[in-house]
Amino acid sequence: MDVSLNAHNYDYFLEQFPLGSFLQSRFWKRFLHLQGKKAWQLGVYENSHLLAHCLVYTNKLLLGKSYLYAPKGPLILPTLTQDERKEALELILSQIRDITVATRRREELFCRIEPNVTVPELTELPARQTEPIQPSTTLYLNLERPLDELFAACKEKTRYNIRLAERKGIQVHWSQNEEGIEKLVSLIESSKTRQGFRMHRKHYYRLLLQADTEHTTVHVNWATHEGIPIAANLYLVLDPTMTYIHGGFNYEYRHLMAPYLLQWAALQKAVELRLAYYDFWGYAPRDGSKPSWAGFSRFKEGFGGTVVESPGCFDYLYNPMWYNVYTKMRTVRRSLPF
Repeated sequence: MDVSLNAHNYDYFLEQFPLGSFLQSRFWKRFLHLQGKKAWQLGVYENSHLLAHCLVYTNKLLLGKSYLYAPKGPLILPTLTQDERKEALELILSQIRDITVATRRREELFCRIEPNVTVPELTELPARQTEPIQPSTTLYLNLERPLDELFAACKEKTRYNIRLAERKGIQVHWSQNEEGIEKLVSLIESSKTRQGFRMHRKHYYRLLLQADTEHTTVHVNWATHEGIPIAANLYLVLDPTMTYIHGGFNYEYRHLMAPYLLQWAALQKAVELRLAYYDFWGYAPRDGSKPSWAGFSRFKEGFGGTVVESPGCFDYLYNPMWYNVYTKMRTVRRSLPF
């Protein structure tokens, strides 16, 4: 095997990894560039055949420190043998380490990866398992069946709420431009105060639109009642999957069940686009580590689907002393309400 550092278009390779791979795509690389983040693409080959891919970028910390991060990566073919997976992973980690030596503008403390397949040898390498940045558990639907079967597979309460929203006259609108972002941000802001979660600034969503140079990836839908926007969702599309990222709604209109109708409209859109999967992007892990996710996980499972868990998140340390300082600061930050 050989590893190379290049800027090739690997999106064709990502089609083999339908869940979360948008974070390893050229769309995401453009998005990172627009945020001023330095990113690198690595590929592992055997006789010109691509076996693994990794998009990694720098996250800045305080005091001139930083770390390298591969969101939902590396992507390693699951058909490889255990030894081949280990070799591919080691080549990628070695190349990443070379990056830190060659570009030492800031001191990298560690490299964080979230591999897509289990590599038993991870425990043998100098890594620490840590709390994931991206959801380690998700729920997805296989869309390769008729819409009436998808609807029938929903739980009875979910079907009832979809029909209720329709009877109440809820209208669904779609956008791939600034109009949708304005609706989305406004409704997320109203949800943030009640639910107590952090949100991105409007500029973040505008950069997503800007990174979508082909106008195929970023989609927003929102629901209105008597002309008033009451709920909105953000989706990212990378063949063969539509991923629901997050959304917001006006709690005063909760009795109209608009979020149910928005999800059903998104499933219909995904089928219209001839996609194979719909990823709900985030579901309460079986270990109970995310109790606050129970509510929206029940909402998502009402549409049916299959639960999938990834191996988790691992840090490869370059500076153990400063890493310990970072972990303490991270714990404090995550304990804050906003």
